[in-house]
Amino acid sequence: MTEKENQLHTFWTEIKDTFKLNIDYAKLTAAEKLTVLFTTVSIALIGLVLGSMIIFFLSLAVAAWIAEGIGHVWAYFIVCGFYLVLLTLVVVFRKQVVINPIAGFISRLFFNP
Repeated sequence: MTEKENQLHTFWTEIKDTFKLNIDYAKLTAAEKLTVLFTTVSIALIGLVLGSMIIFFLSLAVAAWIAEGIGHVWAYFIVCGFYLVLLTLVVVFRKQVVINPIAGFISRLFFNP
């Protein structure tokens, strides 16, 4: 009977060790994927801030260039109209432009090995 108890104890120990290893592997995988996710979000935010600054100053330059011909007020209205059209396009095509790329990135990150 001692040999069976020893085998059962060994079997139970191996099951516990395997379970602990699987939990550790899941923690490491989650940490890796969250690191990639947070890094991507951080880079996107930095790019958004820098891109916004570039677009702001470029818009001022374009408005000043247009203002030479038609005046400051109408030049700013033209630049504003361009951004309204751009915003409308992003809202209309939000699924293709925003939702699908983010969903695809998250799916690839968490469900592909």
